[in-house]
Amino acid sequence: MSCTELAVLGIVSKISPNFMVISKVGLLLYTIFSKLLFFCIMYILANILKKKKIPEIHTDKTNLFLSIIPLSSIYIMLTLFSIANALDQSSHVNYMLTACAILLLLNNLLVIGLNQFNSKRNQEYTNMQLLLQKESGMSTYYEMLHSQTENQNILIHDIKKHLLSIQTLNEKGDNHQIDVYIKHLLDSSDLQESSRLCDNVLLNSILCRYQIDCRKKEVTFHADIRSGTVDSLTQQDLTALFYNLLDNANEAATDVPNAFIDLTVKKHTNDDTIILLENSCRQAPIFNQDKIPLSSKQNRTLHGYGMKSINKIVKKYNGSSQMYYNKETATFHTIITLKFLKNEL
Repeated sequence: MSCTELAVLGIVSKISPNFMVISKVGLLLYTIFSKLLFFCIMYILANILKKKKIPEIHTDKTNLFLSIIPLSSIYIMLTLFSIANALDQSSHVNYMLTACAILLLLNNLLVIGLNQFNSKRNQEYTNMQLLLQKESGMSTYYEMLHSQTENQNILIHDIKKHLLSIQTLNEKGDNHQIDVYIKHLLDSSDLQESSRLCDNVLLNSILCRYQIDCRKKEVTFHADIRSGTVDSLTQQDLTALFYNLLDNANEAATDVPNAFIDLTVKKHTNDDTIILLENSCRQAPIFNQDKIPLSSKQNRTLHGYGMKSINKIVKKYNGSSQMYYNKETATFHTIITLKFLKNEL
């Protein structure tokens, strides 16, 4: 603050050496000018030196463009100094200039304050949407557990009848039918442990949701999630990343003959997490100049945020992504690498 006051004092002295001595208006303009310059510098430093250790806060460098407002206000303040110095000190215009300076400072504070308020509200809205997705996935997961338990209880209740049928077939000496009957029981979904696809509870609920949806659409769904590969991701990032990846894959594989979705998450030799996603896709997507597939929906202005969310998370964890389409196999491939710092592991 002292440096900004000295800087403004040097500027004012060049314009009018005795301006603040003979004019109360000049002293007020000097005070507002110095505080406006101090506010501008602190705002720029706050955005540049914003801590990156807090994963929930996304640093938006576009906020630096707002510094144009206080910088332009400083130029206006210089103009007001020149006008006030050229006018008669008893003129009522000096008071008008004082009011302009005060309003200028208040407008700067109002614009920055509204921007911070809107950013906070948008962040809260995003967190709420992610929470709803998380709760939806957990609800689907527990519904699946309940349904599986109920089906297993029914199977246990009817096991005596199945054994009697096998006994009847055995008495007839029909070994082939016995083999078919037993194989049918073993392959029954009621005996499959499909409710546990990985050791991360949140990701497991997300995978179970898409497994159920793919089963309804007759899309083969396979997931191989190695232990501890996604533990360094925050719940918000994990939800947004895998929901958007699987949403895009599920949409692309819909109504494709013999469609499949294959997801693999594993560790690299240097402890990086590698996400490999391969899914059926009827037609090749259109890529932009950054090699990011564009939304195939008609109104692209309302869609495409899923890919932006994925790229934001990849950059947040100092990772990289590669997406391409294989025409020979009609499959879309996504390769994502996430790099975690040692204090994040």
